[in-house]
Amino acid sequence: MERQMPVIFVSEQKALYIGKRFKNLAYKIKRVAPDLQNSLVEAGINIEYIDYIAAGILTLILLLALLGGVAGLLAVVALKRGLLTSKLAAILVFMIIGVPVIYLFYFLNYPKLKASKRKRQIDEKVSFAIREIMIKVGSGVPIFNALLDVANGDYGVISREFSFTVQEIESGVPQETALEHLSLRAPSQALKRAIDILINAIKSGSDVHGTLVLINDMLIQKQQSDMKSYAGELTPMSMGYMLISVVLPSLGMSVFIILGSMAHINVVALIYIIPVILVVFQVFFMGMVSSRRPAIGV
Repeated sequence: MERQMPVIFVSEQKALYIGKRFKNLAYKIKRVAPDLQNSLVEAGINIEYIDYIAAGILTLILLLALLGGVAGLLAVVALKRGLLTSKLAAILVFMIIGVPVIYLFYFLNYPKLKASKRKRQIDEKVSFAIREIMIKVGSGVPIFNALLDVANGDYGVISREFSFTVQEIESGVPQETALEHLSLRAPSQALKRAIDILINAIKSGSDVHGTLVLINDMLIQKQQSDMKSYAGELTPMSMGYMLISVVLPSLGMSVFIILGSMAHINVVALIYIIPVILVVFQVFFMGMVSSRRPAIGV
């Protein structure tokens, strides 16, 4: 089963059950994450935002207790051996207070991170899903059957979302209302816009197939525009990469050696430091390029 929240020490069910005791406190600190409710919906996490915050408070308390015990034990051992310095004390204080605060920040932002991942997965498949609906409707298939085909198709997150929509329609929810719920759940602006246009076409009684053709063209144009923008960004990024990873290490090392010999500075440490810096830069650069790439399926 897909993880719904990053709890530790206890299961999600126990965290939600025990966390109910902290609901009053959760109501007081809900302003810390005003967008949490929308993020939970877009991330596909079926948990009330107050219950989610309460579970986070419980996890924070457990983490505080664990780190407090570990820090206290380390402080006692260090004190007995005469190793308790101001620096060690500061590290222990940060471990007790800083780590739980960082974890709580991550806990409250986890739905937004998950929604962002789902958005990328949807953007990779949305044009293919809309194209299938367009082809099916154009060949005379009812819109519900077209939605059902997408739900049963291999479109990842989109198929799961359409499955929920089909289940709602089969349970008696009007088709337009079920599609509106899908639009609210979708973290992808491309899918939201496509579904909203489709809803308006169904409500107004206009040509649904023609509308789907326009939606498909709109998505293709958006993808082409994103790829052109990405290609334009790659040129300066590539130049910066060549400058930092090729030119600076070679020429820079030579300059440092010359200046170091003139100023009687030991530059041997640079020989060991520069490769580490280059490795970190390589990882950072690959992550940056990957994150900037448009989510377009091929």
